[in-house]
Amino acid sequence: MRGWMMAAGGLVLLGAALGIAGAAVAQDVVADRRAGLRGLGQTMEAVAQTVQSRGDTRALVPRIEAMSAFVQTLPNLVPAASLTPPQPQGTQPGQTRALTAIEADRAGFQTRATNMVAALATLKTAAESGTISPDLLRATGGTCGACHQQFRAR
Repeated sequence: MRGWMMAAGGLVLLGAALGIAGAAVAQDVVADRRAGLRGLGQTMEAVAQTVQSRGDTRALVPRIEAMSAFVQTLPNLVPAASLTPPQPQGTQPGQTRALTAIEADRAGFQTRATNMVAALATLKTAAESGTISPDLLRATGGTCGACHQQFRAR
């Protein structure tokens, strides 16, 4: 009996350790997700500035490709353990603006990510030819914003 209790106690300690490790992994995922989304926003701003100034958009192609690669991984960067009730601003360690609605509608979240990858592919093609129009930029931003409406706290 005593051996069984010690084994059970060991399992409790193991479970607690895994829970702590899970929290640390969730923090890394939140940091990776936050950095990628910040990069996506910065890329969109750079595209907007280049379009407004009628600059050469071809230099933006590598950044657009990087953002497309990030968005393809985004659904994997939002495990249930990383979804916490949103905090004001949600930018401190352990805070997130990703809503638990993501877990409730994984298919919808994946669809929005897929739509964003397609929008970025269109944007990349236009950037390669130097023909990004303000309308294309607005459409790409709208595709990005569609995810915010349902899955991100303001």
